Amino acid sequence: MQFVAVFGLCITSHISYETVHDQVTVRLYMPIPYLRLLLLVILLATGRTGWSTETGHDLGNMERSFWLHASLCAKTQKGYWGPGFPPSLTPSEQEVRNAARLLTDTYAANRLYLVYHHEVPLADNQQVFRWWRQHCPAKVTLIPTLVLRMYDKEQTPVFTLDELRQLVEFFQRSVNSEQLAVYDVYPNRDQGEALKLLAARYPKGLIRVGIQPDEKIEAPFVSAVQDTWSGFCHGKTNADWLDRGFGAEALRQWIEDRNRQPHLVAWDLIVVAWDYAATERGDYPGYDDAAKNMPLPAGRNRLAADGILRTARVGCVAGFSSDLLILQANSANPAHDGSRDSFYETLKRGEAYTGYYAVPFQEIVTIYSGLMDGKSPGT
Repeated sequence: MQFVAVFGLCITSHISYETVHDQVTVRLYMPIPYLRLLLLVILLATGRTGWSTETGHDLGNMERSFWLHASLCAKTQKGYWGPGFPPSLTPSEQEVRNAARLLTDTYAANRLYLVYHHEVPLADNQQVFRWWRQHCPAKVTLIPTLVLRMYDKEQTPVFTLDELRQLVEFFQRSVNSEQLAVYDVYPNRDQGEALKLLAARYPKGLIRVGIQPDEKIEAPFVSAVQDTWSGFCHGKTNADWLDRGFGAEALRQWIEDRNRQPHLVAWDLIVVAWDYAATERGDYPGYDDAAKNMPLPAGRNRLAADGILRTARVGCVAGFSSDLLILQANSANPAHDGSRDSFYETLKRGEAYTGYYAVPFQEIVTIYSGLMDGKSPGT
């Protein structure tokens, strides 16, 4: 028999019990806000946060990944927002070396999704990927990650088919012969002939990065990295987040939905949240503004990661990932770290990130370091 705590709105002051499917459900109704806070502290200390318990995950071998631009460029508009932007600057070998060391050592990643969307010329991109492979430990998996359609009105293809063939030949020869990812944060877009070409070259190794909660993982994709932004962000405090109708409830439903599909999912841990100043309890403010977006509340990633492992079925969870594209875009805003001290710039200099979003980012690093040692995020 499992124990499940279900958090309700604070309307009356009583505790009721009911048995559903051999589970004892305890419904807690607390009219006084400080009692809710006290309960949250107790739950954090004991690891009971309203999630059912799944055991058997191989924590030490779980995915601990980041997605970021292979080019480490501060401005990467070409091929993303449209074809007419100037190309980005190519990083130096030393800058790639510094970034590789931080990401795979200090930040404890065992996999990197290296995003490319024609922001630098193809020949320069190949050299950059060679440096990544050279300076990352052999045990770290590198996944070339391509954007196939731009986010302009026309949804312009990023690559011609000839360019894509050239890229695939290089990636399979020099980076990863079996796996490649397609990045898209818009749901169910038609990726056209480009996806058919990739499916033929990677029949068992195509990964969908940025899949949305209501999208199914379907052929030719064999696994996915799921976007979780709204589920993690919804709730100003962690007590709000755990309450009915807020983020934890949505996240739990997403996990249960994925449990019904036979595909591995890596769950996105969040650094950049939305603006909490605009609403009383952290509802979505109606905009995504890099000048106003706030750090995810402390402890939220640990709560969510622990809940994911408690609820996700063994064989359906690959591990965890985190979107560094969004961290770069928001940290570079003058209201936060500015261009000189943005996240990518600290990577290139080989300096640990200590900027505006450092608290949730470091929490992810702590989760990754613990997983590497076989420790659950809830311990």
